[in-house]
Amino acid sequence: MKKWLIATMACSGLLLASCSSSPEVASTENGRIRQDEFYERMKTEKTQTGQTFGEQVLQQMLLEDVLENAYGDKVTEKDVDAEFEVEAEQYGGTEAFEEMIKAQGMSVEDLKQTIRTSLLVETAVKEHADFSDEEIQKAYDDYTAGSRVAHILVEDEATAKDIIKQLNDGADFGELVKEYSTDTATVPDNGEMDLVPGKTVPEFEEAANALENEGDITQEPVKSDYGYHVIKLIKAGEKGSLEDERDNVIDTLVEEKMADQNYILEVISKLVEDANVQIADDDLKGAMSAYMKPEETEAPAEDGTTEDKDAADTEDKDTSDTEDKNSDESKEDSTEEDAE
Repeated sequence: MKKWLIATMACSGLLLASCSSSPEVASTENGRIRQDEFYERMKTEKTQTGQTFGEQVLQQMLLEDVLENAYGDKVTEKDVDAEFEVEAEQYGGTEAFEEMIKAQGMSVEDLKQTIRTSLLVETAVKEHADFSDEEIQKAYDDYTAGSRVAHILVEDEATAKDIIKQLNDGADFGELVKEYSTDTATVPDNGEMDLVPGKTVPEFEEAANALENEGDITQEPVKSDYGYHVIKLIKAGEKGSLEDERDNVIDTLVEEKMADQNYILEVISKLVEDANVQIADDDLKGAMSAYMKPEETEAPAEDGTTEDKDAADTEDKDTSDTEDKNSDESKEDSTEEDAE
């Protein structure tokens, strides 16, 4: 009921002047919604995280600004497009990916901005990370060089099992790709793709890496969020020396850091501190609370300041010294009288 009352209220009273002068955001047959009304609602309506919608939007805008200022020249449009293509491959190609994006109420531009922000965060993590020689050596020992594989993606397990049977009976992999695969991005290449560590879903990567010899095919369908895969090893990856693979190894370490939310928070908090972020609107102060140290407040003064206490101690000491002196003089007088 309260929301309906707010929505249908005419601009009146103290709000009249601001409502009439504020630019219009939207309107209905019952009235208009002005920018200042919309702004106030953004500052008061809470989200599930406890922040207001306004705080969330401001946080996103500030983080984008801070990251762009620090690393904007290190992330190119080409980098964003390449990452977009990698993501699209996992959804069956660019066309299917764009349809999925639109179905979720987003645009390609929105997603590319999200990808850019993610790449900026990754760059920040990489710049701040200081990996020891021991960490790099261990990562190199665990590192698997990228291979060349081919796959057929279908919607149901039964079809995948039938494809495996046909392949075992001598069917041509490329022909079955064209006949069955729903991954339209890889169909023109007979289902082939580079297996880049960390760039495919874990189930797919694990199954592909388990293939030992070139030409081997997974004998059980590999289930992922996208359906069922049949995978063939085309060319096994050849791991170079540590010097040759150093950049790739560091990339794997950065990916591990990217999975550590506390580390990311630490990195971004330092960037926010260096950027001297100031929020003028008191109602939106909580926008960056996760990344900014709380403002220090002076502790309330106790009854009697330190100076007053010191003065009192000095006065008590002076009084005590005076009393001791008078007492000593009295004792001397008494001694003299006894002697006489």
